[in-house]
Amino acid sequence: MKIAIIDGINQDIGLKILFPEADYYINNAQFDRSYSYNMFNIIPITDWNMINDINYDILFVLFPFYDIVPCHYYNQHCKDVFDKIMKVIDNNNFKFVAFFDNYDFDYDPNTIINNPKINIFFKRNYNKTKVYKENTIPFPFIMFGEKSLIEKCETELVSKEEYLKKKNSRCFFTGCITSDYVDYNYNDELVKRDRKYFYDRIHGYLYNPGYLHYGNYIDEMRNSKFSLDLLGVGDPNKRTFEILLSGSLMIMQYNHLLWPFENNESFSEETIFKDEEDFINIINKLENDNELYLKCIENQYTIVKKYFNKDWIRNYILLHIPQV
Repeated sequence: MKIAIIDGINQDIGLKILFPEADYYINNAQFDRSYSYNMFNIIPITDWNMINDINYDILFVLFPFYDIVPCHYYNQHCKDVFDKIMKVIDNNNFKFVAFFDNYDFDYDPNTIINNPKINIFFKRNYNKTKVYKENTIPFPFIMFGEKSLIEKCETELVSKEEYLKKKNSRCFFTGCITSDYVDYNYNDELVKRDRKYFYDRIHGYLYNPGYLHYGNYIDEMRNSKFSLDLLGVGDPNKRTFEILLSGSLMIMQYNHLLWPFENNESFSEETIFKDEEDFINIINKLENDNELYLKCIENQYTIVKKYFNKDWIRNYILLHIPQV
């Protein structure tokens, strides 16, 4: 099984970490990823001439689909790279083609691209209240940025002893909230994520040390009994993973993200809030009921240890790919 990965605009090296035997192609570098490349022995290839159905059986493509929709999010560079990718697909007959959509929004990629040579879409923000075509699969383990989510899973998860240790009784949150709200319109829907609204109403219950360098930020999180995960533009966000890997108990604002966990496993409902009253009640209850806190943090650790690792994530992908 020979695999080529196209990370068109170099947004997430996670697939290459999962499949080190694959060749990793990019169109252009987005960040200086030399540290990560060295850690995982990644050599990006910019010459696409070797991507064909003679050299490869399977093609994985990571791409933010909404960047090519003709609206005010449209990105001409992304469209040019997408056209280059589709030329490769249309000119070959790979045994299997999988797209990994890392965009923030929860649309079905089939509404944007309909090509019979694409077998499956792995979707970052898969909304459990919406209906998707059968070839769209939840896959919340990709995003964008200097460090991929899968890279974080491989390098930032603390030991079980550290995860379950006694921590400072505080709810940690820091970050710049620069506007009152963020509105995004797509497919005649309104996505409104108002971080400042919630922050202003609950900040008295938070430990916010202000701006921190990343290492200090992670240390403060690891030493906090709770950490707040407010909604970002898309689900999940980077902070979600940082909290889950740190050993701090995630106090999460409710969203519709579908995690691909087995047997109805889920994060504890006692840690998920919908409004400021919910949040305050949750913090007070967990602070005053150590048995409940231990149940929630042990459940969180069990889920993270089982699913947030390259072996499980790789096997999850392979389960949806027929033997070729």
